Amino acid sequence: MLDNDTSNNNNNNSGNPQNLPLGDLKFSLSGQDGVRKYVPALDEHWVRREKPFGSYICLMGSYGRLKSGAALEEWTFAANNCCQDMEFLLGLSQHEFWSYMVYEESAMAAVVTFLQRANPYYMQAEPGKADSPEREKDLQSATELYGQLLDFVVRLVLRLSTSKESTSEWISPQQHSNLLYSNYLISVPMIFDLIIAVGDAEPSNMELLRQIVGNVLRLQPEYRKDLKEALLFYESAFLSMQIQVENEGCEGAGGGAPLDADLETPYDDVVLFAMDCAYTLRLLLLLCPELVEVIEQLRLVQSIANFYDLTVPMLYKNIYMVNPLASSLRWLNETRQQFLFDVRRVITVQMAEGRGQQLVELLQECLSAQAFVVDYQRQFPLEQDMDLVLQRCPNIKNYKIDFVISGYQKALSSCPSGIMADDMASNLDSEQDDDEEDDEENSSPISTLPSPNANGATRDLDLEVAAVLDVLPDLGIGFIRSLLSRYDDSEQAIAAILDDNLPPDLAQMDRQKEYIPPDPQDKQQRQTGIRHFNVHDGDRYDVLTRDQPECVIKQGKGLPGAPRNAEQLLDDKRDLAQLKQRYQEYAMVEETPLENGEYDDEYDDSYEALNEGQAPPVSLLRAKLQAAASNSAYEAQDQEDDDDDESSGSGSDAEPAKRNAADFCENPEVTRARYQQRQLAKYGHRSGGGGGGGGAQTGSSVVGAPKGQGQSQQTQRNRGQKEAHKSSRANHNRKAGAAFKRSKGMMG
Repeated sequence: MLDNDTSNNNNNNSGNPQNLPLGDLKFSLSGQDGVRKYVPALDEHWVRREKPFGSYICLMGSYGRLKSGAALEEWTFAANNCCQDMEFLLGLSQHEFWSYMVYEESAMAAVVTFLQRANPYYMQAEPGKADSPEREKDLQSATELYGQLLDFVVRLVLRLSTSKESTSEWISPQQHSNLLYSNYLISVPMIFDLIIAVGDAEPSNMELLRQIVGNVLRLQPEYRKDLKEALLFYESAFLSMQIQVENEGCEGAGGGAPLDADLETPYDDVVLFAMDCAYTLRLLLLLCPELVEVIEQLRLVQSIANFYDLTVPMLYKNIYMVNPLASSLRWLNETRQQFLFDVRRVITVQMAEGRGQQLVELLQECLSAQAFVVDYQRQFPLEQDMDLVLQRCPNIKNYKIDFVISGYQKALSSCPSGIMADDMASNLDSEQDDDEEDDEENSSPISTLPSPNANGATRDLDLEVAAVLDVLPDLGIGFIRSLLSRYDDSEQAIAAILDDNLPPDLAQMDRQKEYIPPDPQDKQQRQTGIRHFNVHDGDRYDVLTRDQPECVIKQGKGLPGAPRNAEQLLDDKRDLAQLKQRYQEYAMVEETPLENGEYDDEYDDSYEALNEGQAPPVSLLRAKLQAAASNSAYEAQDQEDDDDDESSGSGSDAEPAKRNAADFCENPEVTRARYQQRQLAKYGHRSGGGGGGGGAQTGSSVVGAPKGQGQSQQTQRNRGQKEAHKSSRANHNRKAGAAFKRSKGMMG
């Protein structure tokens, strides 16, 4: 047994006469064999309970509805068991209490489970709402039991964060921080759950939460890093909610409720998650003002403004189309209000610390979120805040202050005055006989989105104006739009005009009033915060708002690929290269194999004459004329030779057969053979060329006999003739050759 037993008496200080801390304290035990041993004060030996600690079940069934009937009886039984467990833990001495917390997993699990399943303080059950007296009595009993259980759990968490309970029961700060952080006895998610469970409904609650959070952060600085990581999660949470809204609240889009859940709309889970995030952030800023610097680093205010401007309107529209009387619309308005309070808290801390430059930059960056700007300006006008900023930070440029103030004021003035969000919530609550919630919502003037029609579809004013003009074409568009703002649809407006039953202000209005549409540049400025003066602002050619505009971006003089100057333009030979490539294609002749014995033209016959009676080559005629002019003595002989050639050619047996009358055209081979025979017969013996020595010399031979043997008179005459007329032949007279080719149709 324990010699100095203090397990059942927390006020007995005899167990620790030296007032040692828990880590150094040991107790003396004697066994059945009489042997004594020393057991540390923090040890698994002190965990003597065999029955595990029970688990808590939630009082609320789903989405704010309390349990009833058998489910409520089951909750009551589980809650009573949890109360007994918490009382047992609170009644232990310090060393036994910490031994159970460290070594008994079910003890700490019971505390964590309760905080996770506790009712949010902003959705507590209110008395007087039950359908029957029996139901009202059960609800009151459940509320009292839940309050008692919450008190026990808060006292347990407070005891975990307390280092010294008495002079003889205390823990060193180092050991205390290690126990809390290493054994996960207190974590940042647990702190968040505790904040939402307790809330700030009463000032004493905030004092209690501030004491717990302050003790934890003071004992273990690592919790501050965990808080930063938790705040970083908000950006992922906003993205998850946006995905769920775009996917119609389906499960799997970053979270979401089960498909078979008892919901009024598919977006109830998204709205409750957003409301939980907003309330948690507001309470954290109240408990830890130093988190404002972390929020600035993470740009959390800008993320809130974007979520407020993009996701919240879409969420409101989708819920309204599904169920205009859904409770989630009221929750969504509460969420918007809490997000405004979050931003207001950050701005208040910045003004109190004199950080005017960061405040002005923050407000400028939020200008692009028009819905957020309008609601914030209505709730907290910036004029007074900016005066305080100028007083505390005189170094800030006045034009920056004026720009921010004018931007927020212009956004508010351009917002159409329609149904307010508080009025919408009041109407919904009045239909549900909830007068108290009417008064609460009327205190928060937040703007709402354009109200849809009764059938849930958004009104198309342009289509309704066209419908009115079809019936009454003499009316002005401005008058018709003013008329449609008073009636639900175009049919009611037409009926009011035909019955002459218009309101007094519309009856006196000019019926020919025209409508001037808003400037697209103003809309672009509201969306981007930048005003342009370009005809292509906002379209597919806008290089300032589009990463890849559908146009050529001109830089410097000229266009891309164009010549830079006149010299580069004249040196451009690309057209010649194209012509060269084109004519090279003509030089490519496709060679195909012979089929069925077809005619194969082996060479280009464009240089030769194919018809009968064709004149001989110019070179042969020129040689003949020159020979006749230089030596008239041979003219007669040449004429005789020509006659002999013609006679021999006409009587030659080698002439091919005549054309067959059955052929469509004469065979080109026959034509060429006949022409070659005629040319050889006529000019063959006149062709130039030299023979070797010793042979008979032709009339045009210039070779002659070998040197030293003497040359004949004919050879000398031929050599002189060749020397005198060599410039008119061969490669020396290109002009004559070019003229001959042109005469044959050969260009190039």
